[in-house]
Amino acid sequence: MMSCPNLNALVWQHLFRNARRRPFVWKSGRSIVPNGNSFSTETKEIVIPNYIPRGPTDILEALASTVKRDPTAPHFKFHDDPYLIPASNHAKRTYALAQEAGRKAANWIKHEHAELFQHRNAEPFIQAFAPAEKLTETTPITEDLLKKYIHTAQVANAIHVYGKLDSAAISPETRQSFLEFVAFYNEDDQLNQDFVEERWFKSGMKGKDQIRQTWKNNGLAEAVFNSMERKTPEAYCALICGMAKHGKAVGAWEYYNQMLAEGFAPNLTTYNSIFKIAGIVREDAEHQIRLIDETLRNMVHAGIKPNVRTLNSILESISRIPIYRVAREKSLQVLSDFKSIGVKPSLGSYYFLLKIFCREKGPINNILVGIVNRLEYEMPPLQDLHDVAFFAEAMRVCNYHLEDVQLAKRLHDLLCIPQNQALIGDSYKESIYYRCFLLLLTRAEGPEALMEMYRHLVPNIYTPEQSVFEAVVKSVAECSAVHYVPELWSDAVYMDMGERESILEVLLEALASGSGPDSNTVSDKDDVDPVLATARAITAHVDNFLKVAEEKNRPTPLRWTGSMLGNLAKLFLQYGDVASANAIIIKVHTLKNQLSSFFPVATLNKLYESCIERQDSAMALMAIDYAVEMGYDESSSMAKQAREQLKLDERQQEKLNSILGSTSTTSEES
Repeated sequence: MMSCPNLNALVWQHLFRNARRRPFVWKSGRSIVPNGNSFSTETKEIVIPNYIPRGPTDILEALASTVKRDPTAPHFKFHDDPYLIPASNHAKRTYALAQEAGRKAANWIKHEHAELFQHRNAEPFIQAFAPAEKLTETTPITEDLLKKYIHTAQVANAIHVYGKLDSAAISPETRQSFLEFVAFYNEDDQLNQDFVEERWFKSGMKGKDQIRQTWKNNGLAEAVFNSMERKTPEAYCALICGMAKHGKAVGAWEYYNQMLAEGFAPNLTTYNSIFKIAGIVREDAEHQIRLIDETLRNMVHAGIKPNVRTLNSILESISRIPIYRVAREKSLQVLSDFKSIGVKPSLGSYYFLLKIFCREKGPINNILVGIVNRLEYEMPPLQDLHDVAFFAEAMRVCNYHLEDVQLAKRLHDLLCIPQNQALIGDSYKESIYYRCFLLLLTRAEGPEALMEMYRHLVPNIYTPEQSVFEAVVKSVAECSAVHYVPELWSDAVYMDMGERESILEVLLEALASGSGPDSNTVSDKDDVDPVLATARAITAHVDNFLKVAEEKNRPTPLRWTGSMLGNLAKLFLQYGDVASANAIIIKVHTLKNQLSSFFPVATLNKLYESCIERQDSAMALMAIDYAVEMGYDESSSMAKQAREQLKLDERQQEKLNSILGSTSTTSEES
């Protein structure tokens, strides 16, 4: 072992060696710079950087920013297993809600059998992880218990405790808190914040922004308010805000006027609620504007400065004004006034501006261009509930109002910024956004750009609706980009669209729109062209589906149609697939009384000519028979051509004679 003196010598030697490379910096601010065998000292100022305030989640956000979203992978809420990755909208909804149902079941067990879960999940203990305390007959009913239930948002328990307490024993502060509590929640327990999927799909089911009256008339909130001996401004504000929130606009307006008559001044939240219902209590445009102006003057007299939610509430009421000119002028005036007092618009403000300026049957307005220019320079933070509605509405305007694909791409680039991805909104708004985006691309972009974006979005980020998928297929077919159809057919099967008649119609029409085999797509003579393989796969898929439905005696909306079989026959003839073309003739002959549409006569003629060239008498007679049954004018000439050019045996000759006889009889009767 090395002795201590030798060890100290090595340490000093190491320090001197490093000193030749860089100076030592001491607390005194002096640095020792090596200069040969001697040292010189010089003064060097130490600059301490300015303090940068950091939030508690800044490190987590920095780490999260390094992980980009992978469009080829399913959402993290689904199991990363090929058999458990949903592709259709129905499967995504079912899988997500099923997984959440399991968490709800576990949560129910935890609360119902709280005695079995006495362990502590975290230190220091987090009360939200603990099972909720049950109310029993032995539970002491106190005001502190009521305060606890109000603080933890347990509506049913709070109402039960309030009913058991002596009304006179409740302090005014607790009574006010309880009034605000029941008015805000409308006496209903809210869904647990942890169950995000159910909240997500519930909000999507509501559809458009509509104020529906869900307020409980003559309920507990009004009873608590009426029981107060001295009505305070806070009590009025709580009741007015609750009524406005839950659609009782007329009641909120009456209590607002009563509050002003009592000489009380509403707070900012109450004024915002009144602005929101202005378009409901005043249907005429002139009276709505007058009410808004009067309420704004009341705010000025009360010394209350409006905020961005005030701006959004006013714009929301203006958006309900049916007269375009009046709504546009008033909204611009309001924006100018709020800008003068330093209130900047949020995404929700832009959302209402789009609803005002870009109406369905109104004149074309380019206000969205200016909004996108501003957002590219500065994106406002999330400040209002309506902020998440902006991107869906903006993409709808790009698609239906402006039809501007470049603006839509700029908007999509804004959404793709990591911190903006949460602004897409709920499931309903997300589907609107991507639906409008893809529909616009189908009309304005070529097949290469369309399919590039399609592959990026489908199916993990967005599963297209049937109409959107059909639009994509038609756009590809119009550009003669048949080589994309096999991929689209694979996606249709994966997304559970392979049994929809309209989807099969457009896919087969797209396949038949090509010009025939492409030598560039088949490198080996033994390989099958992808387009031909797709046509065979669709035929086998439909036949198997109908066979299973027939065996199980199960009704199905899917049936072979004349146009579907016609497109298949046309494609098989293009690729020289005689066996498949003959199979189509047999299907047409067998299902001639079940087809929902006529087999195209032009394709029938091509099939018949192919049979004549190949001297296939049986197939030719089937084609003639279908032409006769459908009353085609070409049936007579087809039969005569068969007699002249085909070698028919005695039985086939008799059948042809009967066909010719039926055609002559039909012509005589006509």
